[in-house]
Amino acid sequence: MFNEDPNYYIPLAPSEACRKVGLGSNASNRGFLPNGTGHRWVGYESFLERDFLTILLQHPEAEFFQEQPETVTFIDAEGNARKHTFDVLVYLRNGQKIAYDIKPNKLVVRSQIEIHHSLIKVQHPNYADKFIVRTDLEISRDQVRNAELILRARTLWDDQAVEHLRQQIASMHGRFRFATLVALFDLQADGFNAVLNLIDSQELKPVTRGRINDNTELEICKAA
Repeated sequence: MFNEDPNYYIPLAPSEACRKVGLGSNASNRGFLPNGTGHRWVGYESFLERDFLTILLQHPEAEFFQEQPETVTFIDAEGNARKHTFDVLVYLRNGQKIAYDIKPNKLVVRSQIEIHHSLIKVQHPNYADKFIVRTDLEISRDQVRNAELILRARTLWDDQAVEHLRQQIASMHGRFRFATLVALFDLQADGFNAVLNLIDSQELKPVTRGRINDNTELEICKAA
């Protein structure tokens, strides 16, 4: 079958990481995620990085991010030149840049990563506005699962279903359960994805914490 539309299929571009991410052995924790917005692959070097990037891919304030950005050279406390590659450099929609390192909490002190961040901040003040370490204590499975749901719903966007939901909630007030909105559709799958799409576009907001499910309470976001 041949499609004359040149945009019928466009393969994802390779990762733009400055440090090559290799897959290694079958036991390797390295791999790649599809970035639909940037239309490229995103490399990760641990399961924790993968989880952080999954959350980042659906974050509404993240306009762009670079995994494994350009290496920074800094002088340590002993006067030695050292090199450091951040795990992710995030460009926010408000113009800020945030440099992240992702580490298991048990390795933060031993790695001296927070000391390195403080030195880089002084020596390279224009590299980023903030320097942050994220650990497994801040990256929850609920966050990852919710991000996965939203990212999947993006690939299933249906203009008709989304518009139908918008019309339905236009006259609604207060809070309502996720399942209540899904029930507005003849096909539950259409309703399920449409609700996630409006959460993604910040037209609906979960007001109960935790994993998104039928009992999650939602409210309509007021226009700015």
